[in-house]
Amino acid sequence: MLAKSLFERDFKEVEKFFPKLRYSWSSKYKTWIINGELDICDSEGVYWNTFNIGIAVPQSYPHCIPVIIERTEIIPRDIDWHISQEGLCCVDVSPNLIAMSKKGIHIYDFIKRKIYPYFANQIYKLSENKYAGKEYAHHIEGIIQYYVEDLYISDEKTILLILQRLISSPHIGRNEKCPCGSEKKIKNCHQLSVETIKSFGEERIKSDLSNINDYITNRLS
Repeated sequence: MLAKSLFERDFKEVEKFFPKLRYSWSSKYKTWIINGELDICDSEGVYWNTFNIGIAVPQSYPHCIPVIIERTEIIPRDIDWHISQEGLCCVDVSPNLIAMSKKGIHIYDFIKRKIYPYFANQIYKLSENKYAGKEYAHHIEGIIQYYVEDLYISDEKTILLILQRLISSPHIGRNEKCPCGSEKKIKNCHQLSVETIKSFGEERIKSDLSNINDYITNRLS
C-alpha cells in the first residue's frame, strides 16, 4: 500500500468536523480537489445555511494558497461581497495568505479559520447588510489596510520606507535602526512586521512597493 500524503493524513481531521466534504486528486492539474457541502451554524449551533463549495489545494501543500469556489450562488456575484462572477472567493487579503503559505497551512485549520468564517459572514451580511467583523477594502487599498492594521505600520509613507529598505538591503540586524524612520532599534520597533514582510519574498515586496507608489501618485494627480 502506498503511503498517504501529508494532505491525505491532514484531511482526516477535516472529515471529523466537516463530514460532507470529500477530496480527490487531479493528476491533470496536480491539485487536490475538495468538493461538497459546508453547513453553517451560529455560535450556539443554530443552523443558518448550506453552501456547495470546491477547494483546490496545490501539490505544494502545505506551502500553498487554496482556491475556493462557491457554486450555490447564495452570495451576490459582486466585488463588494468579495466574490467574483465565477464564484471565486476572496477569504483574506493576499499578503496574509502569502505569509500563511510560507509558514505552511493545515487544511483543517484553513477551513476553520478562513473558509468557514467567510461564509458565516456572508450569511450575516445577507441578513444585516453589513459584515460582523473587519472587512478589507478592495485591491491595493486592501493591501495598504493590511500593512497598517495587521502589521502596525502607521501610514503609506512608512510602508514605502520599509519596503524600499527591504529591497535594497533585506538583512537588518536586531540592533540596527528600524527602516520606518523612528530612530529606534528594530528589535524595539517593527521587527515582527519586517520579518512577516520578508516572508512574502522579493517579487511580492517589489510588487507591493510599485503598486502603492502608483496608487499614491494617481491619488495626488
